[in-house]
Amino acid sequence: MAEEKKGLFGKLFGKKESAEEIAQKAKAELEKQRADMEARAAAAKKAAEEKAKEVAEAAKKEADELARKAEEVANQNRERVEQAEKYKQEAEARKAEFEAKQKEAEEAARNAVIATHTVSGDETLSHIALRYYGHATPAYYTLIYEKNKDVIGPNMNIIVPGQVLQIPALPEELK
Repeated sequence: MAEEKKGLFGKLFGKKESAEEIAQKAKAELEKQRADMEARAAAAKKAAEEKAKEVAEAAKKEADELARKAEEVANQNRERVEQAEKYKQEAEARKAEFEAKQKEAEEAARNAVIATHTVSGDETLSHIALRYYGHATPAYYTLIYEKNKDVIGPNMNIIVPGQVLQIPALPEELK
């Protein structure tokens, strides 16, 4: 049994390691830990690079999608601007057409003749205005004179029997 104790004790405490052996073991353990840490760091770096690549790809996809949507909106806006310009041109054309028709109507109204009248010996423009318009005031007989200036001549007070005068329609302001 003493040998067993000696054997067990010898196994546990019998060998004394030298400082050099301890240093070599510590150095080997440190090398092992350093290699392990380097492997972990490389794995972490690789994982980080892969994650960064995934994030970059996702960001690029999102940016491409946003750019596509922005282009769509820009195209829609261009179409709207073109449509608005078309409507504006159509409106301007309609307005010009309306104004031209209005001018024609005004011109036709100014040139409209309600009757022709042959001057008799005792008539004046006031008499004629009273007969056709119901008024013998200057606004009415001047209207007849202006319409027939080429027939009457420069003096509205001299009309000659037999002259054929055109009696214009009344403008809105005299109705």
